[in-house]
Amino acid sequence: MSTSMTVYVVTPDLERARRFYEQALDITGGAQDGNWVPFSLGGATFALHAAAPNDDASRYSVSFTVDDIEATVKRFEAAGAKLLSGIADETFGRMATLEDPDG
Repeated sequence: MSTSMTVYVVTPDLERARRFYEQALDITGGAQDGNWVPFSLGGATFALHAAAPNDDASRYSVSFTVDDIEATVKRFEAAGAKLLSGIADETFGRMATLEDPDG
């Protein structure tokens, strides 16, 4: 059996979101296919999808596992993210909560 995962974020501004995530994650998005831009993350796909007129693009949560949380938080902030809670030690590891430009 093969298992894969795709998580996607609905955004009102696909190009702005693409630039933000490319800078924040230090990766390049794949080829845009209509309203869809995928980012390959090893065993999973993170993607952006342009919002339809009635889509609620304000609610989602995406978690990324990274090698260097301090550097990643700095890249996210430099790309325009708002830091909601700083880096904290949790039982499962270290985490920070940020908000992207779409809120």
